Amino acid sequence: MRVLVTGGAGFIGSHLVDVLVDQGHAVAVLDDLSRGKREWVDPRADLHLADIRDADAVQRVVDAVQPEAVAHLAALHFIPAVDDAPDLAHAVNVTGTKNVLAALRAHAPRRLIFASTAAVYPDVVGPISETTPPDPIDLYGRTKVEGEKLVTEFAQKTGAETVIARLFNVIGARETNPHLVPEVVDQLKRAETTLRLGNTSPRRDYTDAADVAVALAALLQTAPRGSTFNVGSGYGVSVVDVIRLCEKILGRQISVEVDPARVRKIDRQELVADATTLREATGWSPTRTLPQTLAALLGEA
Repeated sequence: MRVLVTGGAGFIGSHLVDVLVDQGHAVAVLDDLSRGKREWVDPRADLHLADIRDADAVQRVVDAVQPEAVAHLAALHFIPAVDDAPDLAHAVNVTGTKNVLAALRAHAPRRLIFASTAAVYPDVVGPISETTPPDPIDLYGRTKVEGEKLVTEFAQKTGAETVIARLFNVIGARETNPHLVPEVVDQLKRAETTLRLGNTSPRRDYTDAADVAVALAALLQTAPRGSTFNVGSGYGVSVVDVIRLCEKILGRQISVEVDPARVRKIDRQELVADATTLREATGWSPTRTLPQTLAALLGEA
């Protein structure tokens, strides 16, 4: 297929491009390189420099590529950055999605996958299934709920097959935002003996970006139309658990100091996927364990 990946030079998008070109697809990338990097784009893919906030630029790329399938990943997703720039977040995550969908109306793809987020869910304890009604607690989640609605409306108007992938916590190589794992790795690589972190009790569902890319590629090709899937490991891990794993990998003790400047005022105590639907639809499950990903990031693999 001819596949267009928005945000394809970024963290998750570049991994997805790797998977798609390996599968033999003709891949085009739409990215403004504001967070992604040119060198992360597989040379077998075509890179189109464009900002999804620029409707005319997006239209030109779509007209040139005429994709048969689209993976829309371009977004502003680091929650503190979203909170600090709400207008920018809305422009990228909502208006940008409108621009992509508007450009596709004349070239409706056979399938479109929208990278949403577990942040659309309410603050609950225990594995969350796709049947849980969205009720986000932060601005980022709210922008993604709007995006999901836009994609659903697009499917109704065009007949295109659409899939919503709600990603949980993705970690691994090429991360560009200072989430927990890259922050821990960065401090440990600087040989810090005491880590300065924010909230330490929350439990999260971590999956390697390379595995998430495989899941997205599978959904792009095999998922039933109009469906929503959680993409996660199904296991919750606390910040303390992550630190203990790093201690085992490095063979030394690590202490933690709470940095008030890093503490989020609003934070969930748990966010874990029920990934049963995805597993049954595609047969996908992660192949990389959390210790393996951490070891690779720490250079101890």
